[in-house]
Amino acid sequence: MADGLADRMTKMGVFGSDTGKSPVMSAQEEERTRFDPLKDDVTVIRGLFLDGLRKGTQEITGLKEHAGNFQEAEYETRDLDFNKESRMFDGINDVSENSKAIIVKASEYADKPTPEAFDEVVRAVGRSSLAEVKLTARIFSEFLAQVSIAESHHRYRRWSMYKRGESEILHFSDGQNHQADDCFKTLIDKGFSPAKIYESLCEQRLELVFTAHPTQATRRSILHKQKELDQLLETRDNQASMLTPLMKERLFMRMQQTLIAIWKTNPVRSFKPTPEDEARYGISVVEETLWRAVPEHYRIIDESLRKVGQPPLPVESTLITLGSWMGGDRDGNPFVTHALTKKIVALCTMRACKLYHADVESLLWKLSLHGKATAEVDEWLKSHPVDDSEIVVTDNGQQQTPHWDFYRSEQTLEEPYRQVLVKVRSMLERTIMRNEEMSIGNAPPSFIGDNMYFKSADELLEPLMLIYKSMKATGDGFVAEGPLKDLIRRTKCFGLTLMRLDVRQESDRHTEVMDALTQHLGIGNFSDWDEAKRIEWLTQELINPRPLVRQGTLRCSSDVQEVLDTFRVISETGDEPFGAYIISMTRSASDVLAVHLLQKEAGCARHLRVAPLFETKDDLIAAPATVKVLYENVWYRQHFGLVGPSHQEVMLGYSDSAKDAGRFSSVWELYKAQEALVRLSKEHNIKINLFHGRGGSVGRGGGPQYLAILSQPEGSINGSLRVTVQGEVIENYFGTARAAEVTFERYTTAILHSTLVPPPKEGAPLRDTMQRLSEACCARYRDMVYNTPNFVDYFRAATPEAELKLLNIGSRPSKRKAGGIETLRAIPWVFSWTQSRLHLPVWCGVGSALQGEIDKGNLEVLKAMYNTWPFFQSTIELVESVLAKVDFNVAKLYEKLLVPPELLPIGAMIWQELEMTINAVKAVTGRNELLGNNPVIKRMYDFRRPMVDPLNILQVRLLSEMRSMEAPSKEQLDAFAACVQGIANGMGWTG
Repeated sequence: MADGLADRMTKMGVFGSDTGKSPVMSAQEEERTRFDPLKDDVTVIRGLFLDGLRKGTQEITGLKEHAGNFQEAEYETRDLDFNKESRMFDGINDVSENSKAIIVKASEYADKPTPEAFDEVVRAVGRSSLAEVKLTARIFSEFLAQVSIAESHHRYRRWSMYKRGESEILHFSDGQNHQADDCFKTLIDKGFSPAKIYESLCEQRLELVFTAHPTQATRRSILHKQKELDQLLETRDNQASMLTPLMKERLFMRMQQTLIAIWKTNPVRSFKPTPEDEARYGISVVEETLWRAVPEHYRIIDESLRKVGQPPLPVESTLITLGSWMGGDRDGNPFVTHALTKKIVALCTMRACKLYHADVESLLWKLSLHGKATAEVDEWLKSHPVDDSEIVVTDNGQQQTPHWDFYRSEQTLEEPYRQVLVKVRSMLERTIMRNEEMSIGNAPPSFIGDNMYFKSADELLEPLMLIYKSMKATGDGFVAEGPLKDLIRRTKCFGLTLMRLDVRQESDRHTEVMDALTQHLGIGNFSDWDEAKRIEWLTQELINPRPLVRQGTLRCSSDVQEVLDTFRVISETGDEPFGAYIISMTRSASDVLAVHLLQKEAGCARHLRVAPLFETKDDLIAAPATVKVLYENVWYRQHFGLVGPSHQEVMLGYSDSAKDAGRFSSVWELYKAQEALVRLSKEHNIKINLFHGRGGSVGRGGGPQYLAILSQPEGSINGSLRVTVQGEVIENYFGTARAAEVTFERYTTAILHSTLVPPPKEGAPLRDTMQRLSEACCARYRDMVYNTPNFVDYFRAATPEAELKLLNIGSRPSKRKAGGIETLRAIPWVFSWTQSRLHLPVWCGVGSALQGEIDKGNLEVLKAMYNTWPFFQSTIELVESVLAKVDFNVAKLYEKLLVPPELLPIGAMIWQELEMTINAVKAVTGRNELLGNNPVIKRMYDFRRPMVDPLNILQVRLLSEMRSMEAPSKEQLDAFAACVQGIANGMGWTG
C-alpha cells in the first residue's frame, strides 16, 4: 500500500500548493471571486442586450424620419456604462409603461419579498394588455437564458481557477474530489497505490445514453447562438489583458449582435419536432462539443496520472462511449418506425465519417514522415490496392490516383503513412456517399462494392493503429502521441455511428406479436398462457434451429408487422450500430426470452443484448426473481458470449417508480434492487451492468451526478456505469466543450472513487428505519395522489398540464394510453408541477414519513442516518434542494385564480404536507434554513427568483384567460410558450 505517499507527493508539489492557507486570496477575496464575476457578466450581457434593443429602435425611427438620407447610427459599445444600461428600458420600442412597471415591481419584490410587494406585481400584470404580457414574458425569459449562460461560464471559470491554484474552495458539499488530482490524492491517502489507480482506470467504462423525450424547450437555432455567446465570454476572460480598444469594441459588438439575433429569432417552434429532428440535435452535440472534449479529457486524466508517476492510459482504452435513444425509442411514440431507425443509423454513420474525414485530411499534412514503416503497414497497403473508382483518366489518357489534396499520376512511395491515409480517406468518402443516400430513404449506390467502404469501427481503427504502432516502433512515437492518438481515441469512443442506438419497445407490443405467431401456428393465444408455459415454449423454440413460420405467410396487424419489421432492420443492419434492446414495463422472464426469439426469427447472427427495464415499485421488488429465472434457464445461460454479449444488462427506471410510489419508496426499492441483482449475478458468476434511467429533474432521478454515483450500493458501480442523459440536461452538461470536459472529469472520478472506496455497509437498524420510511412515504403519497377523490381535477386545474400539450416541444405523446395519472408519463407529471413552482412529486409523502419517525422518538436515528449514510444523505439533500425552489406565493396564486372552490380542500391538504416536509427536513439536517450548508446554490436560486416569479404571474394570467375561451389564440400560445421556456430556464429543467 501507499502509507505516507500522499504526504511526500504533496511536499514535492505534485498536487499543487499546500501552505495551510489559500495560495492567493483572503476569505473576503474568495467570497468576491465566488459571485462578483458572475454578476459582472450578467450586467454586461444585459446592458449590451438592452442597448442593442435601443439602437434598433433608433434605427427604425431614423429610417422613418430621414428615409433615403438616413445615416448609419454609431454602434460604439466600448464606453457603455453597463450598470446603467442594464437597468434602463427607456427608448426601447414596444416596451410600454406597463411592461416597465412589471419589471420595476418585480425588482422591488426581490429586494423586499413581502406579500404586499408580490401583490403589486400581480396588479401590474393585471393592468397589461396581451401584447404587453407577451413582450414582458419574452424579456424575462431572455434575462433568465442570459443568466444561465453566465452561470455556465462562471462554473468553468471557478473550476479553472481552482486548477490554477488561485482559489482554494470549490464549494462542493460532498468534498473536493471531483477533479482527478484531488481524487487521486484522496485515494492515495486511503492506502491505494498509484499503480492500483492506473489499473482501475484502464478497466473503467462510462456510457452516456442521450435521450430526447423529456422535452427540450429551447430551439436549436437559439441554442447555437447561446454557445457563441459563451465562447465570447471565454474570449473576454482569457484575453482581457491583451485586448486593444478596437478588439474590445469588436468583442462587445459580436456579443451584442448575437444577443439581438437571439431576440429576433422566434423562440416558439412552428411545428412539433420529429424524432429525426431530435436525433439531429444529438448529433450536433457530438459535432460541436464532444468531438473536441473527448481527447481533451484523456489528456487531463493522463496529466493527473503523470503527476503520480504513472504512464498515460493505453491508446486503446475506452473511458467513455456514447449511446442514444433518438430514433430508436418507440415506446409510446408512433412516429418512431423501422424505416426511421434505418435512416437514423445511416445519418449517424454519414455524419461520423464526415468528422473522421476532416481529421484524416488534417493528418495527411501532419504525417509526412518518410522512411520505412513496419511490415504490417506494408501488408495493409497491399491488401487495400487502389480500385477503379479511385482512378481518374485525363484528356490525354493518363491515369491519376488520389494524392494528399489533389489527383496526380505519381505517388510518393517513401511516405507510407500518407499512402495509408489516402486510402482511408477514399474509403470514408465511399462510406459517406453510401450512407447519405440511405439517410434519405434511397438505396445505396450500386458502384460502391463491399470492400470499398467501412462497415465497422474496427475496420477504420485497424490502419490508424498500424500507423501508431509503426511510428512507435521506428522512433517516431512522440509524433504519434499528437493528433493521431486523438483520432484513435475518438474512434474508440464514437465508433462508426457517433452513438450506438438503443431500441426500446413496450413489453405488451411483443406479447401482441407472440399472440399472432401462436395463433398462426394453431397452438392458442400466448397471452392466455401462464408464465411457466410461456417459458417452456419460448425455450424450446430458441433451441430449435428451424424458423417458426415461413417468410411471407404470417397474416397480422400493422402494429405487429411494425415490430417484426424493426427486428428485420436490426438483422439486415447488423449489431455494429446498435446498443441494447430495452423492454419497457418488463414484468416477467418471458418478456426477455420473447425478444430473443424475435431476433432469432429475424435472422440476427448476433443478438443485441436485451435489457429488461423495471419501472414500478412492484416490478423493482420482483426484478431479482425475474432475472434469477433467466439465469437458470438452459438456453439463456448458454447464450452469453455465443449469440449474445457476455454480460447481463438491467435497466432501472427512476421516473415511473417515483410517480408510482413517491420519492422515498422509489429510491429505496431501486437501492435494494441493485443490491439483490449484484448479489444474484455473483452467485451465478455472470457479469451484470446496471443501466440507470435517470431524468433531468430530481423528481425523475436527476440531480448532481457525482453525489448520485457515490451514494450507490456497494458493488453496483464496479468500474462501469451506463446512464441516460435526458432533454435539457444534455445542453447543461455538454452544451459547450468546456462544460463537457468538467462533466467527463466528474463522472470519471466518481466512478473511480465508488469502485475503489464503496460506501460502508449500513447496519440493520438504519435499513429497518429506511424500510419504514419507504412504506410510510408510499402510503401517504398514494393516498394523496391516487386515492384522494378529484385529485386529478385539482392537478389539471392548478398546473398547466393540459396547455403544455398545445406547445411544439417534444415529439412523443404525453400518455401511453387514455386514463388518469397512472397513464400519464412521468415527464409531463413532473413538468407541470415544476411550472407551478410546487414540485409536489419530489416531496409528497416525505414529510409524513419523517414526521412519523420523529414522533416515535427516532430523530437522533434519522440524524445519524443523514450524517453517516451517503445514500440517505443524498436523498435528503436532493429533496431539500427542491424544497428551496418551492414558492408559496406563486403556487397559491395558481390555486387562487385557477382552482374551483370545491377543490380547495385538496390544496389545504397539500399545504399541510408541504409545511410538515420542510420542518422535518430541517430537523433531520439540523439546519435552521433550507440549503444552509450550500450558500452558493441558495444564492443562485435567490438570484433567479426576481425573474422567475413575474413569469409565473404572467403564466397564471394567461392560463385564466385561455381557459375562459373555446380555443386560445396564437398570441396567447406564443406568450404562454415564452413563460414556459423562462420558468424552465429558472428552474434548471423542464421535466
